[in-house]
Amino acid sequence: MKISQRLQQINNMISGHYDHIWDCCCDHGLLGMLLLERSAARHVHFVDCVPSLMQALELRLQRFFPADVSGLNPHLDPHLNPDIDPNLCRHTQWQVHCLDVVALPLAQTSDKDKQLIIIAGVGGELLVELVRAIVVKHPERRLEFILCPVHHNYYVRRSLAQLGLILQAEMLLEENQRFYEILHVINNRNDDGPSISPTGSLMWEDLRGEELALAKRYLQKVINHYQRIPEDKRPHSIINAYQHQLGCVTGTILS
Repeated sequence: MKISQRLQQINNMISGHYDHIWDCCCDHGLLGMLLLERSAARHVHFVDCVPSLMQALELRLQRFFPADVSGLNPHLDPHLNPDIDPNLCRHTQWQVHCLDVVALPLAQTSDKDKQLIIIAGVGGELLVELVRAIVVKHPERRLEFILCPVHHNYYVRRSLAQLGLILQAEMLLEENQRFYEILHVINNRNDDGPSISPTGSLMWEDLRGEELALAKRYLQKVINHYQRIPEDKRPHSIINAYQHQLGCVTGTILS
């Protein structure tokens, strides 16, 4: 199956190695399988609340990613695949969970484990509800999130900032004439990093060529969206914030 640019970009944003990666609202599990192929974590978890999807996914994983007794991914076993560097192979396991994202069994993992939770392809309001529930339920855990809402980015960003999350990375992507913001955030206040801006920050730095043109199109589209709202309900403060950001990006306003 073809992997979308959005899922490819999320995959590219995941560097280093995690103990657990939770691919939430995983649908057909394409992103999680990318992570399995490169052994991005000791455990890759596939999470969705649709039983039929999870049953089909588990059968597919059993077919393409069978585990031996030791739990080593055969694709990464240098004895089975001579192209694999034995110094790079790691033990990788997968697990399918048919449950709601707010019920992630994080308590069954170690407090010291490095964990990444991915939530993509859902609406902004639902995404915030899920993140808030997880953070409130596990306040002492250091958790990383990669988030990609399908809309309501201003609300998402403002809500994440109110939760005290800090920004690790962010980027803008256009696919099939739709724009996506992807955010990598952390809920640990002890981590260094900028606060989360409602209109974005890191993704507007050092733009050139096509990236600059993409940013201009996106910001103008967002402004136009809010300006179409009836005058008595129009969020002028949000419009002003995006107009200011557009001015900074184009160089007409000094940031």
